[in-house]
Amino acid sequence: MNKIKNAGIIIFCTMLAAGFFSTVILPQKEYSDTENRQLETKPAFALADLWSGEYQERYEKYLNDQMMFRDRWVDLAVSMERMTGKRDINGVYIGKDGYLLEKYEESDFDTAQTEENTDRLSEFLNKTVNRYGAEHVSCLMIPSKAGALPEKLPPYAAGGAQPTENNGANAQKSAVDEAVSVVKHKVDAPEIVMDMKNVLQQHQDEYIYFRTDHHWTALGAYYAYLAWAETTGHPADQKEDFHIETVFEDFYGTTYNKVHIKVPKDSVEVFYSPKQENVRIVFDDEDQAADSFYFQEAAVEGFNRYQIFLSKNTAKIEIQTKAETGKSLLLIKDSFANCFVPFLSGDFDTIVMADLRYGKGNIYDIMDEYDITDVMVLYNVEKFMQDTNLRALEQKSESMDEFNMDDFFE
Repeated sequence: MNKIKNAGIIIFCTMLAAGFFSTVILPQKEYSDTENRQLETKPAFALADLWSGEYQERYEKYLNDQMMFRDRWVDLAVSMERMTGKRDINGVYIGKDGYLLEKYEESDFDTAQTEENTDRLSEFLNKTVNRYGAEHVSCLMIPSKAGALPEKLPPYAAGGAQPTENNGANAQKSAVDEAVSVVKHKVDAPEIVMDMKNVLQQHQDEYIYFRTDHHWTALGAYYAYLAWAETTGHPADQKEDFHIETVFEDFYGTTYNKVHIKVPKDSVEVFYSPKQENVRIVFDDEDQAADSFYFQEAAVEGFNRYQIFLSKNTAKIEIQTKAETGKSLLLIKDSFANCFVPFLSGDFDTIVMADLRYGKGNIYDIMDEYDITDVMVLYNVEKFMQDTNLRALEQKSESMDEFNMDDFFE
């Protein structure tokens, strides 16, 4: 054990030295494909920042981000942590069958924020039910990978029926289940709140979540679509109605980038349907329009193959289809909706996707502008509990929150 500790000290000192010399020798990198984020560049010196400590803090981040062979050092640090017997690394469980599963502690959820979010969501759902009727409103709560795939968790994460201080999986389960239960209790029509955990757990022996990314696959989204269609009375397309194609087989996602543990690469499938043809998709009222839900070129540009689904998160996406149903949907969403929305192309003539993290528009203005007939909320539960932008659901809200870079690659 002493040898391991000494090795760790040597590695740490070497990393510091490498960080210093790399800032002198190598050109600055502004973006990391591996980590899917902007890197800190050398901060401009200002005396006020020096006295406040902000300059030192930014300079430390700059040294860390610009370190020579940074990815290799991360790999080595992870290997050292595994050698010491650590059971999770950087908030990630090393699960069965090559699955990397996000770990949440009780401290990851602010009680006041969660209560605020459940209040705002339930109040919004009640208003939309009063406006459109319960049959036109739905709320899909999507579990994280650990919630959907408990059989993939390692034994030390899944054991124990009651949450304990040291059992992150059970603390996560307890907090998440409570949040969904509270929303159902506060909504006048609780049947509109659809907890997809049980639906997805029935298929956990199938490839419904990526091993290395926090998102679900198109197959996972399809099973949620079937459950939504059955609950709301929409005619559902069966699996054989789609042409399913594997477009990538080299995907290492966001969860992998936290731990750099070699596991099998993910593949990415898309479900093509004739109903998805001749769509018109406009991002943030831009002049140009796309004619497909799938953006293979955008997914190839970086490491994030999930970007094949609508290419990015943005404040508003307007989708026109050839469904001719006379219906228009407002879909309030996070990134889990990006591979879900193609399944709705036969149900609505217009789909307006609103992501509260990026916009300044008002939800109720969108309802009026597009003559909305149906409303859907689709969120990953853990991210919903942590979201600080749900004040946009309040009718008196003047605007959505400003763009938050920390949320961009969720």
